[in-house]
Amino acid sequence: MPKNAGAKYQGKYYRKRVRRPDGGYADVYGKTTAELEEKVEDLKRRFAEEESGVSTVYFYQYASGWYKRTSPHMSPACQANNRRYINNVICPVIGQKVMGEITSDDLADIMATVAGKSRSYQKSLVSTIKQIFDAAEEADVIRKNPARKLKAGGKKAAKKDALTREQEAVLLETVKGLPVELFVMLALYTGMRREEILGLNWSRVHLDGSAPHIDVRQVCIFETNTQPTIKPVPKTDAGWRTIPIPAQLRDRLRQEWDRLTEDQKKRKIPVIHRADGSPLSYSAFRSQWRSITTRSTESGRALGEKVRNRNITVTIDFPVTPHLLRHTYITRLVLARVPMKRVQYLAGHSDPAITLQIYTDLMEHTPEDLIGDVRSAFEPSECTPRLYP
Repeated sequence: MPKNAGAKYQGKYYRKRVRRPDGGYADVYGKTTAELEEKVEDLKRRFAEEESGVSTVYFYQYASGWYKRTSPHMSPACQANNRRYINNVICPVIGQKVMGEITSDDLADIMATVAGKSRSYQKSLVSTIKQIFDAAEEADVIRKNPARKLKAGGKKAAKKDALTREQEAVLLETVKGLPVELFVMLALYTGMRREEILGLNWSRVHLDGSAPHIDVRQVCIFETNTQPTIKPVPKTDAGWRTIPIPAQLRDRLRQEWDRLTEDQKKRKIPVIHRADGSPLSYSAFRSQWRSITTRSTESGRALGEKVRNRNITVTIDFPVTPHLLRHTYITRLVLARVPMKRVQYLAGHSDPAITLQIYTDLMEHTPEDLIGDVRSAFEPSECTPRLYP
């Protein structure tokens, strides 16, 4: 094998000396001259970066390394979000740009591609971008952080109204006896997230005693090909919680438990499962949920209409989503004047500001709360004057 100019062969390795920016030399070794030259060029590039202060690492390279370093410390949901933002939103715009040359205008171009998205989506995207460039700045990969003043736009999500008692009764009657019934009841009476319900195992359900409850300790994640993976990782640390269950849910769960075979009881299978006792796949859950959308006017059908080729009557004329059921549960707690700290715990919110921001407007704004104020203004002779600070 021909030796490269300046390279010396020393037993098993070739060696070449490269001048450092401080005037000294660094020895580089390679098993072949090709490997040696590759290492020499890489070292020269690094020395050039040190002198210029500008990194020649491309964004896609740095983002990939950042994801590998940080993902072990993230929840599965955060991992999925960051992976999706990097691959589908950020890299198509700046993936091939050198880290040190990316400007705030480049980041504005990224945000322009998601201008039609909601504010919550954009805030989540901005968080990912800022985390990447903050880490790059701290590691001296870049001198100036272009994401420092980056802000999310988008419209604030429309306020969602919880189901009324009448709507709740219609929904429960509609799903009665269907596979999706148990999911609906768990969401309405525990406020658990979809991934928490689908990850719930019978070993975490306690139906006996004076305070029947559920321990939320794991979630179901759909990572690839819609196949489920049960992980003992909640969305946040606050996701680890114990939720008391009311009588109607306790009775329904007991019916479900009694239907299990002895083998299934020993295996402590998921509460919501397939015929073989395994967790539901994403497609299987969607199939169950279609039993609700099929009966909904949201699909363009009129209330009371018969669904073609099926013995089904449309009964639901209001939107229903898994998250709306959770929202309804939390709303019930707030309107029942449960202390806000307890509401935060039962909802699994990591930050009390989340609970307050969403649900404070429900507190003391019901007609029963406000009737005294209105009467004191318009029916003063009927009321004892109210003194305000």
